[in-house]
Amino acid sequence: MPGNATKDSATSSCNLHVCTSCRPSGFPRDPKEKRPGFLLYQELQQLLKEDHLQDKVNLHPAECLSLCKRPCGIALSSPGAWTYLFGDQDADLTAREILDCVSVYLEAPTGQMARDMRPEALRASILGRVPPAPANVQDT
Repeated sequence: MPGNATKDSATSSCNLHVCTSCRPSGFPRDPKEKRPGFLLYQELQQLLKEDHLQDKVNLHPAECLSLCKRPCGIALSSPGAWTYLFGDQDADLTAREILDCVSVYLEAPTGQMARDMRPEALRASILGRVPPAPANVQDT
């Protein structure tokens, strides 16, 4: 379809951004290394070291994803694919499910994941999804 980015096969790699500044209301700002978002990033980094996804996932710390009312926030994206935003994540409870969701995302053409395809922890915690940018954007 003209103007729409489409893929015929699974997404080959993706970016997983984790808000390292995320913290619940009332949680101390310092030290940053104790914030739940930073701990989630570290847990995902550790899990990826021994996971089959390690060569397919680019894990990035994000200073702020502006999802403050629903910490801890993550974003999942890939060129030509849908981008997903999730909140309410926890290093101790949902890190493995985040990687399970990444597996689903990588297998889905254009990265589009129906609610029932995602692991339980990433069903109610979705905050939004953004369609792929058009492939042929021209200056006007």
